[in-house]
Amino acid sequence: MAQVSEAEFTKWIRECISSVRDAQNFAIEAHRRDEFLLLHGLIVRTLRYCDAFLLLNKSGFEVEATALARAALEHSITLQWVFLVEGGVERYRVFASQRIRNHYKQLAEWEDHDELRSAVNDMPPVFEGSGLGSFSDLLKNLDDGSFLIEQYHLLSQQVHVTHETVLSALTLENGETGILWDQQYPYRRSATQICAISSMFARWVLANQTNDTELLAYLDQVSEALVIPMNLATQVRQPQVLRNEFR
Repeated sequence: MAQVSEAEFTKWIRECISSVRDAQNFAIEAHRRDEFLLLHGLIVRTLRYCDAFLLLNKSGFEVEATALARAALEHSITLQWVFLVEGGVERYRVFASQRIRNHYKQLAEWEDHDELRSAVNDMPPVFEGSGLGSFSDLLKNLDDGSFLIEQYHLLSQQVHVTHETVLSALTLENGETGILWDQQYPYRRSATQICAISSMFARWVLANQTNDTELLAYLDQVSEALVIPMNLATQVRQPQVLRNEFR
């Protein structure tokens, strides 16, 4: 079987971006409305990171683009966890509620701003309960320690200060060490594949929220053609439990 090309992944990413960006509205059933409003930011942010990833690659910033592929993966994995795990939506609501209030509270103290302090005190009470926990825990709940975790760590080599920070700016020719400004990322196809997977994860959640059975069937076909997962429902592992409607 021939390897899926980077161009095919890129075409799929662009399709997912335009499908959400150009939509005039979404038909959401009443019982899904609050969930949709809560999770739509994760969907949009995932696809915008993928869009920016393609733009940077096109502009010759392959190494810098990997930071956006990593961010897209982090957002899409979080989205999958929240949507698939029993109680995940509620835990995300708690997380968002607490983070919003804490952000403005800290900002008011840092700015020593009495008006902002008053506004924080007038905010609705935060939702009580457990939040999301660390991203590394979410990732472990949805992966068996192979592909996604490995790819996340590989992308992280370009984001953090690592050996790659040194090596990517050097070249060796005829036994002589030289320095570089323009840099290429040797795993660019893999990073593009990660963005294709992240786009799929985001679009699959949206297809479920809109109860679009035709789109879900299409996503299943694309998943097989591009050899990428459509979702991580089969990967939910203890101590988490798969949401009842996906069992």
